[in-house]
Amino acid sequence: MSTDTAILAPAGRSYRGDITDPDRWATWKPNKGDILVCTPPKCGTTWTQTILAMLVNGGPDLPQKLPILSPWVDADLGISAKEVSVTLAGQKGRRVVKTHTPGDGFPIWQDVVVIAVYRHPLDVFFSLRKHAANMKNAEEDHIMRAPIPQAIRAFLEGASDVNDFDRDTLATLVHHYTETVLSRRFPDLRLFHYSDMIRDGRTTVARLAKAANIDADAALLDAVTEATAFGAMKANAANYAPVGGTGFWISDESFFDSASSKKWEGQLSEDEIELYHERLANLIPDNRARAWLENGDG
Repeated sequence: MSTDTAILAPAGRSYRGDITDPDRWATWKPNKGDILVCTPPKCGTTWTQTILAMLVNGGPDLPQKLPILSPWVDADLGISAKEVSVTLAGQKGRRVVKTHTPGDGFPIWQDVVVIAVYRHPLDVFFSLRKHAANMKNAEEDHIMRAPIPQAIRAFLEGASDVNDFDRDTLATLVHHYTETVLSRRFPDLRLFHYSDMIRDGRTTVARLAKAANIDADAALLDAVTEATAFGAMKANAANYAPVGGTGFWISDESFFDSASSKKWEGQLSEDEIELYHERLANLIPDNRARAWLENGDG
């Protein structure tokens, strides 16, 4: 029986950036049951991928490092498209892949599970700052390395540009949310929020198993929960962090920062917080949709 999956609707547009390359979607030919983790950056992507990869593979002992086993399919991270394609084609059973592209930037495939994860935008901002500081070869004038007053204004006031989508701004994050969630493009989208996920690791693992239609018994849920706890992943960061073990990061361990929320408390002025709320309200007029992006279901 064929495992190929049909395209129910084509992509609505292409997104491109310094890393994001829409031509690389061709490296992944989706099969029925494959799982696509679709998130903005710094929203728990790697954690979610790792949980799902372990569930799909029946336990914590993954056959390859996570970034090889579960690639960022539309990104050029120095590995050839052919190598990514061969690795994915060689995997038996369900595959887990990731993208930071919004939902209108790829097709709707029949029987492919799309899992989206979001996080409070100000937590994303402070996580992006740690991310930039940990890049070994990041430009000295990288805006996220600037003092907070300069960096937060750039983040809040910057535009969203589909032709420069790797420049992270509040508008880019909201655009991802709008085109993936608020558009209702995916009737069966599985939606998660980082603040809900970090409250209870085992509940998160169980919810992801259910969302991805993975039959996981209590022993598997316990094993994956233990292996994907923050300390466990940080201790094995070279196996999980994107391009881990290659020298891209000053510290692979620092890719996993704190697994916390409300990073902005005590860090921003009242004027900066007011500007954030004004900008977010302009981008998302609906109160309920705005509140969920910030706080999830909790």
